[in-house]
Amino acid sequence: MKGVEARARSIRVFFWYQNRQCKEVLYVDGVYLSPTPANLLYATRFVAGIDKKIRNGTFDYGATFPESKKVPKSTSLNGDELFVDLIDRWFSLLDLKPSTRQQYRRHKDLFWKVHLPNKPIKQFVHSDIKKALQQGKWKSNKSRNNQLSLIRGVFQLAVLDKQISHNPCEGLLYATVQTKKPDPFSQAEVQLILNSLAEQYDAPIFNFVQFQFYTGLRTSEAIALEWSCVDLLRKEILVDRANVYGEEQGSTKTMVARKVRLNSEAVIALERQKAFTFGECDKVFNDPRTEAPWKYHDITDSAHWPITLKRLGLRHRRPYNTRHTYATLALMAGVNPAYMARQMGHSLEVFFKVYADWIDGEGDEREIAKLENAIKKTIPVLSQSAKKKP
Repeated sequence: MKGVEARARSIRVFFWYQNRQCKEVLYVDGVYLSPTPANLLYATRFVAGIDKKIRNGTFDYGATFPESKKVPKSTSLNGDELFVDLIDRWFSLLDLKPSTRQQYRRHKDLFWKVHLPNKPIKQFVHSDIKKALQQGKWKSNKSRNNQLSLIRGVFQLAVLDKQISHNPCEGLLYATVQTKKPDPFSQAEVQLILNSLAEQYDAPIFNFVQFQFYTGLRTSEAIALEWSCVDLLRKEILVDRANVYGEEQGSTKTMVARKVRLNSEAVIALERQKAFTFGECDKVFNDPRTEAPWKYHDITDSAHWPITLKRLGLRHRRPYNTRHTYATLALMAGVNPAYMARQMGHSLEVFFKVYADWIDGEGDEREIAKLENAIKKTIPVLSQSAKKKP
């Protein structure tokens, strides 16, 4: 059993905490817990609960093992909080979605606890943080900036708690990040992709990709969509949840539910999909290989996507570009940007920022034509016989 060791007269559990393996014997009312099958099952659940609390930042060693002599020492040194305790306390106070919380925990434990010394926080200076950042092997400037934001927040907690007078991260600048522009597919490419998927793969895969191309939903939103949120009579769906890294979340990325109107291609994809999941399960789209709801990484890493693009000789773009394709198609067709922002779950400000090239480019001539038409309707035409001033 994972994390459980049956001994001659007792049960010992082991787990990782603060970068070290901890081993503890289980007691009940001061007496060893004997290694019976029922007790071993209890121990397995017990240690699983410990692991979960450690991941969530809520584990209290002393309260869990009051008889233990291995309880970590006091979290202070001469009244000054140590770095490891500060960052753990900061983490425990975060209110984050599970997927985001998991990423923060990795950054906290695998980078900052490794590259910063566990000394009193009052002893930290600017160069400590700068040196740690220089030791990082960053995939991108964005990764570095994310780590800097995290550690800045940790020490800002100490500032707000009046434990230190200033943040040692002050003066550290964020690296410049090159914004990636949308990279949509053309409508000719969309048709090639859909035709190839229809020929090579099971219908549910084809249905899902067609639905994505013609609704622009985020991947996490599409795999979480349930039939109870689909109204084919009104041709609309309610988008009120997402599934990220296998975790169902009761909200979208922006924490705002929205109704999305369906065009004919999206309706056709849903009508076909009814034969596979309607009445059988809650989710609209299932992975046909497992007949279970799609997992986020299975969509983003699915073999059918890169294989299809390679077969067609198309430049590789990740599946998320189906969203950009829908947005740019609508803009080039003259659809109102404010309407599209609502449909896609963007604020108008973000939508204009992301799709500025399509709003300002393809639509310029169309918009000036609208203005010219309005001018002609509201300004009277001057008589050709009007006398010129001398």
